[in-house]
Amino acid sequence: LVEHEAVHALGREILQIRQSGTREELHHLLGQLHGHSHRFKESLGQAVQGMRADATAAALPPSSNE
Repeated sequence: LVEHEAVHALGREILQIRQSGTREELHHLLGQLHGHSHRFKESLGQAVQGMRADATAAALPPSSNE
């Protein structure tokens, strides 16, 4: 959630800098955006894997040891 919010905040800042800032500022922010976006995608992928594992475990028949 933190990375997702950071991506949106940087997006807003990039739009402002694009209109009134320098190229260097814009490139710096785009680099930050790329890093946050990458971490967000990794976290999302891990969450999806966790949900799939939970769903698989829930679908397994109960153990006969109980």
